[in-house]
Amino acid sequence: MKGLGQKLTRSFQIFCSFFKIGFMTFGGGMAMIPFIQDEFINKKKWIDDDEMTDMIALAQTFPGVVAVNTSIFVGYKINGITGAVLAIVGTVLPALLSIILILSLLTGLEENPYVNMFFIGIKASSAALILDSVFRLGKKAINNKFGVIIAAVALLLVIIGVDAIWSVLVGAAAGLIFHKLTKRNE
Repeated sequence: MKGLGQKLTRSFQIFCSFFKIGFMTFGGGMAMIPFIQDEFINKKKWIDDDEMTDMIALAQTFPGVVAVNTSIFVGYKINGITGAVLAIVGTVLPALLSIILILSLLTGLEENPYVNMFFIGIKASSAALILDSVFRLGKKAINNKFGVIIAAVALLLVIIGVDAIWSVLVGAAAGLIFHKLTKRNE
């Protein structure tokens, strides 16, 4: 029975630690990593530097937010499946509660011209950031005539309603075929 009590106490501590980190950290998943390290390596001493480095490296190889992935590994290492689940909940819950609070405060303000202009500004800025990413990626990825053709075909496929995954697969297949043909001609 003593072991179960310790496991529950540790599970609660994992949840509280990740909730605090999630609540106090702004700037995205990578901004949480130093706080996770400080909490679990320096303060609680439940993991060491090498384990944390491995967890972060592994977390970056999986899809999703690196902080959530890291919290899963840390929670699991400390307290198994229960620790992993409570680490996820603790990490994500503050953002969820913040979003719900903001949405509840904005309810009824849809007709407010200041709120509308605020969101128009956010949308325009977000679109600009996305376009900037597209141009930067495009400069690196499209470096010859074949790349321009593939990009144009992929864009056309997406515009006419083909799922993006098929556009990517068509591009990949075209790249392989182009490579085979150019190898044969050499």
